Amino acid sequence: MTETAIETDNKPAFSLWGRIASLIVCYIISGGIFQIIGMSIANIKANVLADFKVLSVSEHLMMNFLGFLALIFVVFIFRKYADNQSIKSMGFSLKNRLVDFVMGFVIAIAVIGLGTLILIALNFIELTSFQFDSYSLPVSFLLFVIVAFNEELLFRGYILNNLMLSMNKYYALLISSLIFALLHAGNSDLSFLAAINLILAGILFGSSYIFTKNIWFPISLHLFWNFIQGPILGYSVSGLKIASLYEIKLTGSNLLNGGGFGFEGSIICTILVCIAIAAIIRFYLKISLKQSKPSIIVSQPLSI
Repeated sequence: MTETAIETDNKPAFSLWGRIASLIVCYIISGGIFQIIGMSIANIKANVLADFKVLSVSEHLMMNFLGFLALIFVVFIFRKYADNQSIKSMGFSLKNRLVDFVMGFVIAIAVIGLGTLILIALNFIELTSFQFDSYSLPVSFLLFVIVAFNEELLFRGYILNNLMLSMNKYYALLISSLIFALLHAGNSDLSFLAAINLILAGILFGSSYIFTKNIWFPISLHLFWNFIQGPILGYSVSGLKIASLYEIKLTGSNLLNGGGFGFEGSIICTILVCIAIAAIIRFYLKISLKQSKPSIIVSQPLSI
């Protein structure tokens, strides 16, 4: 399951931190421009951006799609002219990656499903109703597809990929996860524990990438992590409340149920994500150990 990124002999045009900082700034500026254009086309008032909660799921989809277009444009320019690297070397090879996509789905269900069962058993949440909306559910899925591609392209495909060229992969993973959490600092209902869990989520999403340099497992895990939390179970997704199949009633301590931030604000999430990170890293370390063992050649006696 391991894969080595395709490298070129060309050196980057300027320093690592200069490239990362410049890309983030260019992305924020270009994303803002794209979204302002989209707002004018869709007749969305500028003051609603002060509170993203008032946007409909369709408006969230449009705004995130425009931000994604901006990111693709910026990453293409930086990858080609600043990094002197190919887009494919960010980890987009599809060969033998179906299992990665499936495992992302399985781990998301395992962590969030188990966490939800624990919270229900402890009476810290209650599933109060079920309502199927044939419009909002597929639109929400498309929304979180775009969110997953957008954030994984930026944080794992570009930032983590570049950091790994200049430092130990574990340091690179931690630093990219800190940047990931920092750029979510403006999210609604963010607590100290939620901030820690955002760092851990960044580590979880990048835990396979530091071994494979392939982005499909992080995209799959990120997609189903958000989709199962929000549109299926009814949690807020990093502070964003969206239409869902189930409605959740929170009871007791926010330390356990996550409060308005959602499951990612819960200490149950902290524990389960740490276990998942340890399991994934252990899995890839075992593969690396097997691959590093020299094969034993048994000499055959010469026949005379």
